[in-house]
Amino acid sequence: MNKEEYFLEKYLKPCTLANAQFPLEIGDDCAVISASEDLLISSDNSVIDVHFPSDLDAYFIAYRAIAVAASDLIAMGSYPDGYLLNITHPEPSDHWFERFSSGIKDFNNDYGTNLIGGDLTKGQLNISVTVFGRQLDNIIKRSSAQVGDAIHISNTLGLGRQGYEKYKKQIFDLPNQYLKPKLLTMKTIKALQPFMNSAIDVSDGMLLDLSRICKQSKKGAVLNILDEIYVNGTDDLIAGDDYVLLFTSNAENSKFISKILPTSFMIGSITTEEKISVKDKEGKSINFENLGWDSF
Repeated sequence: MNKEEYFLEKYLKPCTLANAQFPLEIGDDCAVISASEDLLISSDNSVIDVHFPSDLDAYFIAYRAIAVAASDLIAMGSYPDGYLLNITHPEPSDHWFERFSSGIKDFNNDYGTNLIGGDLTKGQLNISVTVFGRQLDNIIKRSSAQVGDAIHISNTLGLGRQGYEKYKKQIFDLPNQYLKPKLLTMKTIKALQPFMNSAIDVSDGMLLDLSRICKQSKKGAVLNILDEIYVNGTDDLIAGDDYVLLFTSNAENSKFISKILPTSFMIGSITTEEKISVKDKEGKSINFENLGWDSF
């Protein structure tokens, strides 16, 4: 048995569970997905020293990588049924894979999902995750924002940045949105779907991700920023790694959204003019040189 087969059999195969939707466990040349309805698919890379620091515990590398990919599915009104996982590692060890597989198992347990296949190879540390999910109700797109829509965020901004700062100080208390992103539950997504016109997950910074909704919807936005929507300061508006949901909804739905998602905030509205204006609680404009994080 070579190293690839050894790590696969000992650490990754126990993370899989054959079921009606995914009838094969890891071990064949490809996975089998049994589907009688539309599937939503998304893929994400997590690269060492780009998306996570080189000394990060493998448990959190795994949990974060899967959560980041799953967050995209949730933003479109789906939920992760299963995923493919490609692992590139320069010198894998039993300890590393033991910690990594623990992160996989905990994510699977937390969100009811399943590892269905992937690949192992040698090289610079990189984790690639491709997630699959059924369409729960309507597909929520970025391009469907309407003039007059209220703009909501599902939780406070800056929790990812705060978690990273704690990590740099070697503070590992949980919850920590950077180390172990907390996503919305399937129950919450199902309840929100009838009220959402457009949505995106906040991964690269709220303003940058809002600009993507505005661009694809050919609309603009006016934001009225109150102190309670961020934890560190107004730079949280452009910080990444929050993985909260940013969505728009008809203004009259706001009271229902507050009941479904008590942690949410209404932060502005969609406008006809294709630009984004940001104002503080006193009505003064807030300007930013950059709207968010750029991978390149």
